[in-house]
Order: sequence, then C-alpha cells, then structure tokens
Amino acid sequence: MSGTGKVAAIVDPFSTGAYLQTEFAARGWSSVAVLSTPDSPAPFGGFQHADHYLEVITGPDADQVVAALRRYPVSAAIPGAETGVPFADELAERLGLPGNGIARSASRRDKHEMAKALVCHGVRAPETIATADPESMVSWADERNLWPIVVKPPGSAGSDGVTFCATQAQAHAAFGHLYRRSHRYGGRNDLVLAQELLAGRQYIVNTVSVNGHHYVAEIWEDMRRPAAGGVAYDVEKLVTPDGEPQEVVARYVSQVLDALGIAWGPAHSEVMLTSSGPVLIETGARMSGAFLPDSVRAATGSNHVTLTVDCYTDPARLAALVGRPYPVRRQLWDVTLIAPYDGRLAADGALAELHGLPTLHDVIGDLSPGRPVSRTVDLHTAPAGLYLIADDAAELHRDYARIRYLEANGLYIPAAAGR
Repeated sequence: MSGTGKVAAIVDPFSTGAYLQTEFAARGWSSVAVLSTPDSPAPFGGFQHADHYLEVITGPDADQVVAALRRYPVSAAIPGAETGVPFADELAERLGLPGNGIARSASRRDKHEMAKALVCHGVRAPETIATADPESMVSWADERNLWPIVVKPPGSAGSDGVTFCATQAQAHAAFGHLYRRSHRYGGRNDLVLAQELLAGRQYIVNTVSVNGHHYVAEIWEDMRRPAAGGVAYDVEKLVTPDGEPQEVVARYVSQVLDALGIAWGPAHSEVMLTSSGPVLIETGARMSGAFLPDSVRAATGSNHVTLTVDCYTDPARLAALVGRPYPVRRQLWDVTLIAPYDGRLAADGALAELHGLPTLHDVIGDLSPGRPVSRTVDLHTAPAGLYLIADDAAELHRDYARIRYLEANGLYIPAAAGR
C-alpha cells in the first residue's frame, strides 16, 4: 500500500498498543513510538519491534519530545497503554491534534479525581476517599456505614493491589501494604484509595469516541472472584448490544465519557450494574488491555484496535457507526486461568488437553510446558487467557467447565513438587 505521508505518535505502545503500528501501516500511515519514561513498567516487559517505527523518542521531557515530533507530519498522538494517557493528552494538545486536552487529564488517570469529576457533572460515582492517613479512611467508612470497602492504588489497573476489607483491621493492613509503595505501572502510592464495595453484575464497555460522539464497540459481562487476598479475573463474555441491561450501561458510560472529557479515541470502562443503577468502577482512556484483536474481529468483524485507528485515519467512517449496534456474529468468551499456588505448568496431560479444546481460538500469554506460574491474585499474575469462540454458547459452557476441571486436576505442579 502506498503511504499517505501521515504519522501517528503512539505513546507507550505496550500491551494492546503494540498492535497499533501494524494497523496504522495497513492504512498507509507510519508510526513513531514515544516512551513516556525510559523504563517500561513491569507488566509490559521490554519495548519490542523498535525497527517497525520511524523513530523511538523517549520522555519524560515534553519539550524535547514535541521538538522531535515536529520533524514528522504527525497527525495523531494517542496512548498505547494506561501509562501513556497523560503524556498523549499533553502531546496532542501541544501539537494541535485531535485529543482530549489536559484540563481533565488527571481525572482520566487517578480514580479519586475520576469519581470527583463524575459527581461534578451529575453522574453517579462510588463513594470515594484518597488519603495518606489510615485513620481518616476508617473514619470515613464508619461515618457512612460503608463496610465492607475496597482499598486499592489510585493510579494502577488490572486489579493490582485491590483488597476487600470488612473490618478496620483489614483496612489498616491493606493501607500498610500499599502506602508509599510502587504499583505495577511505575508510580508510587503517595495516597491510598478506598471506595464503597459495589454489588451487582459487572460489565466492561469498550468505546471509541470521535469529536465528542461515542461508539460502543463491545460490551462484556465481566465475572471475577476473590483469590488469595486479591481479585482474580474469571471469565468475560461478549454480549449482544441489545437488551435493557446493556442499553442502560451503554447510556451511562456515554455520560461518564462526557464527564471525563473523552472526546477522541478509545476508552475501556468497567461498570457495576447495581440494584439502583449503573456505577463506574473505573475508566481508562485507552484501549482494552490483555486483548487479542483477531479473536474479537472473528466475533464482531472489527475490534478496539481497528476502530481506534479508524478514529484518526477515517473519522467520518467511525462517526457513521455512532448509534448503531455492533454485530455479534459468533459467541466469544475470554477465560482467564487462575493458578491456586506457585509452581509450573504440567509438561503434558492436562496441558495438552487444554490446547486441544474444540472452542479454543487463541491464547494470550505463554502456555509452554514447564513454564513457572505464580499464585493468581490479579490479572498480572494469571498464567494466561484463553479466547473461546463458538456458534453455540453451550459449547463455551462445556469448555469453560473443562478448563476449571483441568486446573484442579493436573494443569499445575506445585513448586514443592518440582524440587
């Protein structure tokens, strides 16, 4: 394909953001990689495929990065991962590109600021406090009769550091575990966040916005479970866009995006549909992480990556989709493995059967025989994610049950057994 001469600046092209360069190239665009800091956060590993980019520019000096980008016909500056959101906001504003601006940038990264922004715009948000004092957190929960509460870092993701606390002692312990310690995305927890524990059905809503209008790309029913003091991802089920729960959640997310000032680009929102209506857990102003685009494309015909690139390369095409329901051509589930202890994957038997499941479409992560695994306490410690696809949901139920059976019967070898 002949080039358009246009260039995308991708800030922190990690996780799902690593797919952006290829998709932009398919539209005739070149890409520059911008690293918001010299060291990539631990969950993402090292930066790969540097040779696929015109240049790799390293921050955090915004003046230097802007000067370097001005050497190219940059037409988009977008985050590839959660860590790149604030820097992408700043670069887009300084370069005069479509973006979300810096005025509400903090509310798109810090969960306390996020909740405050929603309240200021008349959108329901969870009761929230961010504090450097555990006694203030406990008093806040006592005064509002909120027990149990959720304690977590203000700026991380992937259930990192999330703890459910039913008592003051548990809250103090969770606070001590987080305060002034680094989270998985490279920042430090100078404050600790506490929120009311929301009950109901959890959903993930992936959107792409164009000039203030929001297209719902996917809605997933999201099931998680307590695990080893943390929160393990269980299964995410792609649902159809029609039906009252989905439509209620989609309308609410549109209000959330407006409140957070998200007018351009992707967003990944987690929402609890409670008995009194939807309440935001968090929104990331970036694409969904831990995500396999080919599997979603097989189910819907597009995915969060292709639609994000459409937003910048062909905004009229994306704008024409706004208000239209996304198609669901096949049933798709994302099943996350949950290791009950530190150890390693089996060399054969259960692992071979896992690879041979009839509905298995793709795997995110490494399922090599003998690979070490850690006890699963969040998304980052999960051994792998399995994308299952079928025409009949009964097939997915069958293979999901088999996955959990294999996990309990031979898929993992405890660390002590390997000595």
